[in-house]
Amino acid sequence: MKLKFGRQEISFEPPSNIKWQVLQKETTSQIAPETTIIQNAVTRLLAVLQDKVSPGSKLLLIVPDHTRKCRLPIVLPLLLSQLKKLQLHIEILVANGSHVLQPEHVIRDLVGEEVYTSYPVFQHDCHDKKGLVFFGTSLNGTVIYLNKKVKEADFIITIGGILFHYFAGFGGGPKMLMPGVAGYESIRQNHRLTIDNKTGLFHKECFEGNIKTNPVYLDLSQIIPFVPQCTSLQFALNSRGNVVQAETGPILETQGRICPTVYDLYTTPVEEKAEIVIASAGGFPADVNLIQSHKSIHHAYQAVKPGGMIVLLAECPEGVGSETFMPYFEENSSADIGRCLLNDYKINGHTALSLKTKTENSRIYFVSKLDKEIVRKTGMLPCSTIEEALSFVLKELKAVNPKGYILPFANLYLPLVRN
Repeated sequence: MKLKFGRQEISFEPPSNIKWQVLQKETTSQIAPETTIIQNAVTRLLAVLQDKVSPGSKLLLIVPDHTRKCRLPIVLPLLLSQLKKLQLHIEILVANGSHVLQPEHVIRDLVGEEVYTSYPVFQHDCHDKKGLVFFGTSLNGTVIYLNKKVKEADFIITIGGILFHYFAGFGGGPKMLMPGVAGYESIRQNHRLTIDNKTGLFHKECFEGNIKTNPVYLDLSQIIPFVPQCTSLQFALNSRGNVVQAETGPILETQGRICPTVYDLYTTPVEEKAEIVIASAGGFPADVNLIQSHKSIHHAYQAVKPGGMIVLLAECPEGVGSETFMPYFEENSSADIGRCLLNDYKINGHTALSLKTKTENSRIYFVSKLDKEIVRKTGMLPCSTIEEALSFVLKELKAVNPKGYILPFANLYLPLVRN
């Protein structure tokens, strides 16, 4: 069996005394080549765009950062070759959200060499107050500050893929604007809605696939009326990273047309939870840091019994991923973290609460390149190799005829218990 770890693959033998099931769907053959799917969407987009802009208009393309796969080196050349006909002034803005700025070589790889050298490409910095403009306030009171390039543009196209998101329901869609190109305080206030004001626990409506009653999603989607000059180009990608669906149009409606495809591609029904789950975060870029890897821990957790064990492979070459994350683990329990968050919420605090809750209800053996003391502080158990992790698992395993699941791409697949 092989699992991804950063840019490598790790081979291991699952223990034979456990009944294993691999939670991964076979990638179905594509209806059409992805370039055809993308090109058809671009053609539809251009038909609408040409009536809304004129030569010399400022067009802003907002694209996801390196932690989100979106086939930009293929998508952007196809799109930009058609946009040339409209004689527009085009800029590209990387939607970093609250993520740290990246070296220029990462941005070059993200958009592709040809695009990087032919068009101005900027990174959004949520902490750069001079680069932000106030747009308004949501019904929840979230102040909406966005990158000033959004205000300066005559027209905007957000480009992104749709996947499950562990607290916002789905990624992409309006998240390309908030948190994608929003200010820190806007992001902080929106993400604060993950915490239930009455209990200090993670809000019960903040879960994958829920956008109808999800307070985070409902709040961030209110950004749309403040950016009326914006449309979108959105995708569903299969597990190989190929585009299988491309839609264009208003952000919310377009995302809604893709969500059913994401359900079909990335939910894996199971009859019951297991004593042990072995999972890979899916390799680069899904395991660049601990914050990103938590999404895979979250998926693996859905398939393990209370008190069960998780072995999670995530390289984390960029470390934790946030300066605000680890201080919450000075608290003794998830209840203490919840009380702390009610009084002073900082971005990624909800992720700390979510991880602490999981470590209180399961044993998580974390195979990574993180400092072992950092891993221990979170409540997880650090391991250098999967073999080391499995040796601990076998010593701890008490169940008769134990059942186990393997998630080769825990970043993508969401296990759903049938009952």
